[in-house]
Amino acid sequence: MFKKFDAYLVGYYGMQNSGDDALMYATAWAARHLLECDKTKVGLYGDHERETQSDYQLSLAFNQKYLGQNRLLHYKTALQSKRIIFGGGSVLHSKTDINLKRQLMSLSSPKKSLAVGVGIGPFTSIAAEKSCAKFLNECGYVGVRDALSLDIAQSIAPNANVKKTFDLAPLLLCSKKYKPQHVKRKGIALTLCSVAINAMGKIDKNAEQQRIEQFTQLITQLYQKTGESITLIELNGHNSLGDWKINNNIIAKLSKKIPVTIKKYEQNPIALLEHLGGYKAILSMRLHGAILGYLAGTPVLSVNYHSKCQGWCSEIGMHEDYQIDLFNIDIENIISQITQGLSTSFIRPALSIDNAIKNSLANWSTQNEKYKLYRHYSTI
Repeated sequence: MFKKFDAYLVGYYGMQNSGDDALMYATAWAARHLLECDKTKVGLYGDHERETQSDYQLSLAFNQKYLGQNRLLHYKTALQSKRIIFGGGSVLHSKTDINLKRQLMSLSSPKKSLAVGVGIGPFTSIAAEKSCAKFLNECGYVGVRDALSLDIAQSIAPNANVKKTFDLAPLLLCSKKYKPQHVKRKGIALTLCSVAINAMGKIDKNAEQQRIEQFTQLITQLYQKTGESITLIELNGHNSLGDWKINNNIIAKLSKKIPVTIKKYEQNPIALLEHLGGYKAILSMRLHGAILGYLAGTPVLSVNYHSKCQGWCSEIGMHEDYQIDLFNIDIENIISQITQGLSTSFIRPALSIDNAIKNSLANWSTQNEKYKLYRHYSTI
């Protein structure tokens, strides 16, 4: 069968989430520049009027006109593609989603397909774990972004072609579109989100209210101690699931004397990366808030609510004082770390950005070590 596309790029793309946007850009860039795919197509949900760095877009609907509409579109594109590339994210945890990925590979070419920069688990069921084992054995190559994912993969599919690699986001720095503004840094940014923590996987309203109170106190004291303006950055702009919920609740509780602003969701991850380079420090619950802040050369304190956040801190060698347990927040300690960093200097992660890029390139091929990296990042 004639294959119209060199690759079909699949992920949680178009969901108005800055982390997934970054993974989409990085995947499309690498498919073109590293795998030399001349024609790629990316599946994109929701808002389709955006730059993806891919050649073609498949419009996927949030509100389907009929049951299975998106699935049929996936199938058609998979049949037209030489390979499937699953580009980044925590995409291997649910049975239904994993089985769809297996079906797409079977319609294209399983042995030519890739899953790169992905996280594995935690699984939603035993059936999901079994489906993941089948996926790992069928997919031609899987690059996992953290050590925990590698341990899981080796446990459930010991003979699969799975390698420890890295997150894809550092490849944004290879794009010639990345042109950071070397401006004087000012202010402190926070990227916050709601967390599903009860047994039903939904927001625990009591815990969320307590969290809002904690961050309200933190922001108040942080401003009083540093005098720096505060920005709440929305990395998820979804109408119902977005960061605006927790941010608006915090704003409502804060004194009007405290200069706090909200930066709305930015759909271009390179523009967001450039923006993050203008702050003196970032306190981030969002995983890719921490990742993009690191790539922008901005000091980051990571508020960890999930193993993926802890995995990232471990990968880059983030100082232990900058790793905050969401469920045991010590406001005084956070303020102490930030004020000390602002007055003297922050402790840099052990992993250099150059090495982060090399690790990210390992998702694609060791042959690309000769690739001339194009990047420039600001320092504090």
